This record gives sequence, structure tokens and C-alpha cells, in this order.
Amino acid sequence: MKKHIMVLAPFFFLIGIYLLIGSYGLFESERTNTSQIDIAKWQVKVNNDSIDGSTSTFTVDNINWNSSPNVKEGKIAPGGSGYFDIVIDPNDTDVSIIYNITFDFSNLDEDQFQIDEIIELDNKPIVHTDTYTYSNIMTLDDINNNETNTIRVYLSWVNDENNNEKDSDLGKVYNNSIEIPITVEILQYMDGDTLTSIEENTP
Repeated sequence: MKKHIMVLAPFFFLIGIYLLIGSYGLFESERTNTSQIDIAKWQVKVNNDSIDGSTSTFTVDNINWNSSPNVKEGKIAPGGSGYFDIVIDPNDTDVSIIYNITFDFSNLDEDQFQIDEIIELDNKPIVHTDTYTYSNIMTLDDINNNETNTIRVYLSWVNDENNNEKDSDLGKVYNNSIEIPITVEILQYMDGDTLTSIEENTP
């Protein structure tokens, strides 16, 4: 009897190892299959540059000035006007978004420069949510349709004889330019989120 047991012992030992390896393989297979999670993409571009995180601050200095026969092409002088664009492109994003664009016009002397109009060129109703903040919601349907939002800012240099000295000081600086800091905030839109215009907050 002992001889039979000794003969069978290696057999049972091999069976045990086989079952153990099979069980471990099954566990590994199940763990791998159940741990995969698809994450929604979050990639928003502003003027063709991807922004990191939810907020990006940059400076606009390439304003498109309207041509004048009395001013060199690409330059601006008192009495001139122009515009610049901010393009929001969320087409590599898998969720609806809210964007808030805040313009810092503090570098501009309000006696010299005037913000004439801020509009959305794609017939989207942007909301004036704060003094110089403009916001909108872009739904997943908008994103899937490859839509973008273009916010255009029109401005002009006021031709006022009272500003002659200040106007001359600007022109004396070599390669001087007008710079406007802008902050763009991108947030995920959640059901129930709303945008309130500054006019609605004014008593």
C-alpha cells in the first residue's frame, strides 16, 4: 500500500501545480479584462494652440488693422481701427464644454483706444457674463459636427486732439505694439449649468 501511495504522490503533486497555474491564469485574465476603462478625451485648442489644464493666459499682439492710404500697411495710427479673433476649437474633446474668455484691456488708455464691439462670428449667442468676460456652451452635438466658436473683438484708436502728446509717445517707441492679455477658461458642462449675463445681475 505504501508503495502505491509513493507512486501516486508525484502524480497528485503535478495535478496540484497544474490547477494552481490554471487558477492564477484565470485570475490574471479576469483582472485584465475588468480593469480597462475608456476615458473621455479632453483636448481644446485656442487659436490652434492646445491649452494645458482648464485655464490658459496669453497675449494678443497680432491685431488686423484696416488699411489706410495714409498709414503704412500693417500699422495703426489715430483714427484707425481693426480686429482680432479668438477661436475655440474643442473637436478633440468627448464632453460638452463651457468656455469663459476674459479680456484685459487695462494696458489700453481708454481716452485713446475704444472697444467697439465683441461678437461671435458663427451666429452663436455668446453671453456677456462679466465686465470683459464672454461665455458660451458648446454641446457634444456641436463638437461632433466639428463646430468652432470665433469671438471677434473690434477696436479703434480715437483721433482726439487732446491726446496728441500721448499718441506721439506711443509712436516714438521702436516696433511698439498693442498687447491685450486674455484668459480662457474651459470647463466641462454638466446638466443644469447655466450662464447668466451681467445685465441680469445688474439691479
